[in-house]
Amino acid sequence: MKLMNFGRNVQIESKAYFAPRTELEVIEILNQHKGRSIRCIGRLHSWSQVLDSPDVLLDLRHLNTVEVNGGDSMLVDVGSGCQVKRLLAELARQRQWTLPSVGFITEQTIAGAVSTGTHGSGRHSLSHYVSAMRVARYDQRSGEAVIVDITDGDELCAARCSLGCLGVILSVTMQCRDIYCIEEHFREYTELTDVLRAEEQYPLQQFYLVPWNWTFIAQHRRETDASNSLLLLLYHYYRFLVFDLSMHMLIVLCVRGLRVNAAVRVLFRWILPAFVIRNWRVIGPSSTQLVMEHELFRHVEIELFVQRPQLTDAMLYLQKALVISGSADEVFDEVFDEVLQTQLIDSGSAKRLESIRGKYVHHYPVCVRRILPDDTLISMASGVSATSPKKGETSDDTWYSITLTNYHRGQNRAPFENLAEFLAISMARLFCARPHWGKLSPLKASDVVQLYPGFERFKQVCDTVDPERYFGNPWTRQLLQSVGSSRIGEAIHTVQ
Repeated sequence: MKLMNFGRNVQIESKAYFAPRTELEVIEILNQHKGRSIRCIGRLHSWSQVLDSPDVLLDLRHLNTVEVNGGDSMLVDVGSGCQVKRLLAELARQRQWTLPSVGFITEQTIAGAVSTGTHGSGRHSLSHYVSAMRVARYDQRSGEAVIVDITDGDELCAARCSLGCLGVILSVTMQCRDIYCIEEHFREYTELTDVLRAEEQYPLQQFYLVPWNWTFIAQHRRETDASNSLLLLLYHYYRFLVFDLSMHMLIVLCVRGLRVNAAVRVLFRWILPAFVIRNWRVIGPSSTQLVMEHELFRHVEIELFVQRPQLTDAMLYLQKALVISGSADEVFDEVFDEVLQTQLIDSGSAKRLESIRGKYVHHYPVCVRRILPDDTLISMASGVSATSPKKGETSDDTWYSITLTNYHRGQNRAPFENLAEFLAISMARLFCARPHWGKLSPLKASDVVQLYPGFERFKQVCDTVDPERYFGNPWTRQLLQSVGSSRIGEAIHTVQ
């Protein structure tokens, strides 16, 4: 069985493929294939090797029930294969409920979303709101497949973002809340400090660094008790036609059609900023205001997570790296200040940066979102910090995701992939940046796990419930084998 992911950068070649319709079928499949590697897929909206399934592959799309719990608990039991968009629709229809947090897109299955730490902006990731999980795996005594309910302790913290390592997720119990509205408007800034200051008024905002213009477009958002705006429908058409369609079509035209770097710079300096209507305040349901249609055009992404103390320097560093990658004429010494130059050299990244000089002109706004610390072990916003003085010490610092998106195809993606590798390696050392589990993840396994003080506890849970790694793949096995073996932590330099 051969499958391609959404971004067309990962091909899955499995020896056996199944699409079970019931939990009993899942148990039967596990018993029939004892001793073989078993992995699951959702809607293939990942770009990393988390999708690799070389042996037995389960497609859980038929396990898509939505059962709202009675009483005052505000919990929902949702089948692992249920898409987020269907879950949102069912919650609204049955109880006028919604999820506390929603990501950019709603095409993902709920199991895929929580297993890789999918998040929105201004709240915790979806993983944080998982209160229980129903999993199929092998009993360590009998060796037979069994169904286990995970409800508390380290096992629940591990299951909330497990990369598929704890078994086949059958259903997830999620915390819900009443439907609410979001007020939204756009505003342009020249300084990042002004954007961050606005968080006090707009805690759900996300913002974009506009390449080659180097200004910030903030999508200010906050919860409100006010009613939907009269022009809400018009605003949704504006957002869809201008941002989801027209902007992307122009980017694709420049990148895949014209293939002229100067056209990309003109697009972002003069054309796209004119599309943004500033200060048009619109109120609408969170389920539509918080999502976009980024699945309409195939692309790849790298997303790096840093904590608030590192954000300003990380964004400045990223901008300077993009300037050098887009121009062969920029002088290294003039772009980076003395402190950053020293740290680049010490971390071994200076030569790598020179190798990508002038090779790639970035062609998409850099999206930045704020995520509150998660009660998980290894989600990217997990509440244990790689910068804490003591391993495992919790941190109240919020996290920020920095996303770079690329619309090249095939071999033309190589320059972006080289840039992504440089950024992942250097920003891990300089800012303790964590790559998103479901997106491009160029770091070595041993270097990734060092960024997660909770990974040792995660490995202990995996050792207990699946010591043979039946539910792993080569990539996740490398991660688990690397716990305690890396020395990257000794080379990390935090920019102050």
